[in-house]
Amino acid sequence: MSNRNIVGFVLKTLLVAVVMMIVMVVVSGVALPAGAMESSPEDGANTLPLLFVVTGVHALILSLVITQSRWRGWPLIAGLTFAFYGVQTLVGQIEAIVFLTPLGERWGAGSVPALTMPLDFILAQFVIGAAVAVVGVPLASLLFGKARRDQESSPVSLNPGLRGWEWLWKLGAVIVLYELLYFGFGYFVAWKDPAVLAFYQGTDPGSFVAQMRHVATETPTLIPFQALRALLWSAFALPVISMLREKGWLGALLTGLLLSLPMNVPHIVPNPYMPAAVRTAHFIETVSSTFIFGVLMFWLLHRHHRSLGELFRALPGLPVGAEA
Repeated sequence: MSNRNIVGFVLKTLLVAVVMMIVMVVVSGVALPAGAMESSPEDGANTLPLLFVVTGVHALILSLVITQSRWRGWPLIAGLTFAFYGVQTLVGQIEAIVFLTPLGERWGAGSVPALTMPLDFILAQFVIGAAVAVVGVPLASLLFGKARRDQESSPVSLNPGLRGWEWLWKLGAVIVLYELLYFGFGYFVAWKDPAVLAFYQGTDPGSFVAQMRHVATETPTLIPFQALRALLWSAFALPVISMLREKGWLGALLTGLLLSLPMNVPHIVPNPYMPAAVRTAHFIETVSSTFIFGVLMFWLLHRHHRSLGELFRALPGLPVGAEA
């Protein structure tokens, strides 16, 4: 890539970031309940720069996916808007409802945080996230010359050649991987942090096995709930996996970044409902676990594998039958 192309990429990405930030601020002013973002004067002075970091990360990931995508035109815009809104907003906010509101105790989260988050604040995030996605993805597609299809556009298909039985066992594997990563990182990274333990008013049973035994007996609905979230992650990631499936490890890397950063980078912005130490712990926990999950999901779903042996021999993007 020439210096001119690099400068052009950076300027276009910054423009997308600025527009997304303006949309986020304007829609937040309308959608958020009164007083929802009250903060100290010091935090307030840092909010706009931090919001620009958030939308800058969003814009960078969108720009990278769009420039590497084999899709163009409305399939690219619709598929990436669906994916971005899903991973940036929907998957995270449904968990916030379960863990950060009094509904969580009723539905099986097992604990209620010391400071609960108002349901109308969470519901407003669905509106804000939708507005940012609906504006940001088409704008980035337009700026990078991918807003229109042409005669040389690649055919669009969400199915990378998987057959019925293969979908079943691969989605089953996705669920198992997500459960292991979710509960593993949740226990060893987040639950070992005293600030997180105090915030959720929980206790450490002493080992991961004991923690899972507690989850299975005291909050049994949490396991199928996370299985549902794993399937939602798969549905939202599939368009991006399909548009990047010929990119090999670059496609896996971008899928991991898409799943890990858009949902979690807002943790850097102060809010009155979650202390900084808890936000930091959750950021480390969820960025690392969902990045690994995204890379593994790309590996599983980016193409047909005739056998488990082929799955473990082949690197993403290599021809069928090629060995690592």
